[in-house]
Amino acid sequence: MSNDQHLILTVKEVSTLLRIHRPKVYDLIKEGIIEGFKLGSDWRVKRQSVEALIGPIPEDFFGKKKVSPVNNGSGAAMGEDKKRAA
Repeated sequence: MSNDQHLILTVKEVSTLLRIHRPKVYDLIKEGIIEGFKLGSDWRVKRQSVEALIGPIPEDFFGKKKVSPVNNGSGAAMGEDKKRAA
């Protein structure tokens, strides 16, 4: 994946990168330390403003999304398939 595919970060991603709690990310946006904007009811942060603080973000940070053990990706919680088969 190229850097162009991750120009915008979620508040959760920023909090993970900076190792801070989410409310502090909102404070950084409010203080103008990082550049953020609202997208509907959610906040997004420009990657460039985070990289200005910490340097380049390694692409492996954006690795493949893991499948939750509760939801195996099929839309059904684990174990429900077994119940249906029985």
